Amino acid sequence: MRPDFLIDGAGDSLDPNADAVGAAAAAGLSTSSSEGKAAALALGITETVLKAFPELKPIFDMFVAGDIAKARLAYFETNYYKNLTGTAQKRRTQKATQRGVYDQEFDAWKQAQKVRLINKGFTWNADIEAMLEDSYLNGDSDTQLQIKILNSGKMGRIGGSTLGAVNTLREYAEGQGVNKILPASYWDKVTTAILSDSITVEDVEEEIKGFAISAFPAYATGIQQGRTFGMQTSALRQLIANTLEVDVDTVTNDNPMFKQLTGYLNPKTQTPEIIPLWQAEKVIKNSDQWLYTKNARDTFDTLGLKVLRDWGLA
Repeated sequence: MRPDFLIDGAGDSLDPNADAVGAAAAAGLSTSSSEGKAAALALGITETVLKAFPELKPIFDMFVAGDIAKARLAYFETNYYKNLTGTAQKRRTQKATQRGVYDQEFDAWKQAQKVRLINKGFTWNADIEAMLEDSYLNGDSDTQLQIKILNSGKMGRIGGSTLGAVNTLREYAEGQGVNKILPASYWDKVTTAILSDSITVEDVEEEIKGFAISAFPAYATGIQQGRTFGMQTSALRQLIANTLEVDVDTVTNDNPMFKQLTGYLNPKTQTPEIIPLWQAEKVIKNSDQWLYTKNARDTFDTLGLKVLRDWGLA
């Protein structure tokens, strides 16, 4: 029996399910059954949905039996309600009731994902392809799909835009002087994060910049202002190359002389500073390496001749 507040003073029903109740009564169905069906319908539990989600059938039966309050509570605890998005519900229903339409739309989605994932750097294989339908039925986003593939351990070698991005970041780390201190595990982490869209190239660049500031405190201000460690030390590299008569490309970040000069401490304050080039030249010429250069031999020959001339012996 419906509460009195669902009937207005004129006797017209205010109950939105009144028509369903009347029709059911005319058909010989009980009022509780018709109200239960109307309540189930209000939650979207139709015959089509029941075909796609048979786990809802016991709940629908509770509605039909008139146990509406208990049925509602049970419905709100189902996986259908709690864990499935509207997209997932639609696709699962479509698979059960409109298989031709479902196959066509799933195939189009799968082909688009294949192109996108390959361009991003995923190595396409049968294992990855086999994962797609579950992801489609769950209504996964692109990022969720990528993370599932990565977590599955079925990824091969990377390529595409991700490989290009990681290589660019490696070059950036080289320019910031920290390429040698970043282990392979770091680049594995970066690759996975970029593949899954959980981090951007800009985020990684900022992290690398932070490493460089820690490694080369004397150059921190310049690095913060956008001048890489490589840019700030280009003149120093050239000075070392010219003075020691070597190719500038050999003056890498792990070159012993370069490391010594970029780690310069002010002798008075013992704080890191950028060494003046004139002082750097003195340090280089006091090294054993310089003694074996043509420049050193010529210098000694000139000095020796001057001494002989000063003594009147030449």
